[in-house]
Amino acid sequence: MTLYPGTPSDAPFLALVVAEALGNDLMSQPMERLPQEEQQRLKMLEYSILQDNTLYNWRNATVAKDTDGNPLGAIIAYPGEGYKEVRDRTFGILQDIIDFDTSAMEDETVAGEYYLDSISVSPLARGKGIGKILLLSAISRAKQLGLTAVLACDPENTRARALYESMGFKHNGNLFIFGHTYLRMEIER
Repeated sequence: MTLYPGTPSDAPFLALVVAEALGNDLMSQPMERLPQEEQQRLKMLEYSILQDNTLYNWRNATVAKDTDGNPLGAIIAYPGEGYKEVRDRTFGILQDIIDFDTSAMEDETVAGEYYLDSISVSPLARGKGIGKILLLSAISRAKQLGLTAVLACDPENTRARALYESMGFKHNGNLFIFGHTYLRMEIER
C-alpha cells in the first residue's frame, strides 16, 4: 500500500468516501446495484470533487492504493482558513442532494486548524491499519502547516472515538453539523 495525493481520476472513489463519512454504506455494494437516487447523489459529489475551491476537492485528498493502483481508502482534509466561503460554494453545488438545513450548521473548522473532514476505507481493506495510516498522514500535514488537527466524531461511533483518542485526539466541545451533534476532537500541533 502506498499513499498518493488525490487526482481527478480518483473522483468516483472520493465520492464514495464522502458518502461513507456521512453514514451511507455504499462501498460494499456494486455501483450498478445502487438505487438510481444514490447513483445520482454520487455523481453530484463527483462533480463537486472536480470543481475548484470546494471542501471535497480532489486536491484535498490523500488516497491509499494497492500495488495495482486500486484505491483502498482515502482522507479529505484541508486548512480552516476561508472555510465558510468554501462550504457555501460546496453546498451550493450540492443543494439538490442535501436534505438538511446548511444554514443551521456550525462551522466545522476555523483559521489555525487543519480539518480532517472525510475518511473511509474500502470494506475489503478494513482492519489492516489503513485508516490509521491515513489519519497519521493528515496529522503530519497539519504539523507541517503549523495547524491544529481537528475532526468531528459521531458520539455513537465508539470504535472511531477510541482510535482517535489512541492517536492523541482529545474531546474539545461539540459541533452541530449535518443535522446531528458530533464530538469536536483535536490534537495539538
